[in-house]
Amino acid sequence: MMVDQLSAVIDGEFNVLNVSQVLTASDSIFREMQRELNLDNYARVKACHLNKRTVPKEKVAEWLETVCHIMDSFSVPLLKNAVGTVDALTKRVDELQKEKIDDQKEIILLKDKSIEKRTDELNKVKATVQAEMQSFSSIVKKSCPTNLTRKTIEAAVKSVCDQEDRSKNVIIYGIEETSGEVLLDKVGKVLEEINEKPVVRDCVRVGAKTPGVSRPRPVKFSLSNSDHVAQVLRSAKRLHTKEGYKSVYICPDRTVQERKSCKILSDQLKEKRKSEPNRTHYIRNNRIVSSDMNSYNSSV
Repeated sequence: MMVDQLSAVIDGEFNVLNVSQVLTASDSIFREMQRELNLDNYARVKACHLNKRTVPKEKVAEWLETVCHIMDSFSVPLLKNAVGTVDALTKRVDELQKEKIDDQKEIILLKDKSIEKRTDELNKVKATVQAEMQSFSSIVKKSCPTNLTRKTIEAAVKSVCDQEDRSKNVIIYGIEETSGEVLLDKVGKVLEEINEKPVVRDCVRVGAKTPGVSRPRPVKFSLSNSDHVAQVLRSAKRLHTKEGYKSVYICPDRTVQERKSCKILSDQLKEKRKSEPNRTHYIRNNRIVSSDMNSYNSSV
């Protein structure tokens, strides 16, 4: 009976899907042996149990035939099939590893070519820059005066850098100075009077406070860029029309030399207004401009 059942199981070509059927058949016969031999575990079956007189030889022969049939028709083909499958998988893994290594080599080769190309481009740029610098140096030597010293060049560079740094700054004169003051609020209030609301940064009083001097120190602050500074300076003239701001002035952040030049120009403007009171005088583009009052009013 057991052999017939196994024959039904093995009908057809063996493959991996038969594994569960083989395990079921094997478990069935071993449990039958366990039951007939009165054992608690079929793993404990030994030759001494099979030699007992209570076990018919016909039954032992049937068990042996079934076990041999399972080994020959199922277990051995299964092992061979598994070995073949493992060999095929191993071969495929080796192929994939080789393909991966080849791909990595190709990537490294492409990177090397890219680096080589960039190096060549950089060398060409470097050579071009060096040639241009030599040409520029030659032109400078021919066109510049011989008294152009290192100190002169450093001073010129410093002046340009200083001018760039100041281009984002604004100075306000005449803001009342009090103890514990919040300069950002005071500056914001002044700017609101001229309808300007830029982003204000780094508000500070300029200079050391002198005991006994009531005149407030100037306030310096920075804006995001020089365009915002120009807009604030254009609107600054509106401040003199506001009540309480007659003595408050908004100015650009000038260097010491620029302040001296501005002071001279301002003194000249005062003298001009005294000497020619019937005309209008004002400063434009760092020079004094005079015109008749009627023409000035019409232009305004």
